[in-house]
Amino acid sequence: MKPVAVQIDIQAPPRRVFELVTDLDRYPEWNRFTPRISLATRDLRVGAELDLDCQMTATSLLRDEHEVILALDPERLLFAMGTSRTRGRPGITSERIQRCEPLGDGTRFFNSEQFTGLLSPLVYLLYAGKLRRAFERYCADLKARAER
Repeated sequence: MKPVAVQIDIQAPPRRVFELVTDLDRYPEWNRFTPRISLATRDLRVGAELDLDCQMTATSLLRDEHEVILALDPERLLFAMGTSRTRGRPGITSERIQRCEPLGDGTRFFNSEQFTGLLSPLVYLLYAGKLRRAFERYCADLKARAER
């Protein structure tokens, strides 16, 4: 299935945008999509497990999603997380990739999530539209924070 993907142009250097995306401690200050995350920035590393809440809509909060850091590449400005391999849900896995690309004097930010597994068609049916809109809000929040 196709990933749920959103991109946005941000008038801030790619390094600044990447630092915001990977500064988990400050998520509550600006990130409406992830109002709670259990991993501290100092513990951010590939393989680290975390729990988070995802605000899908104004009234729909997914609580206690179990994730694992899949990639953290400051050189390529890439950060990825996905379904916890030890505590995830059976029948579905996900991989969310966030990356920053230089764009003139700013950044083109990409945010996408791919679902696989037996339940992925149902997840797409129920959540793809909500997730796309939630990602759009997340990207807008990131842009506002980075350009501030």
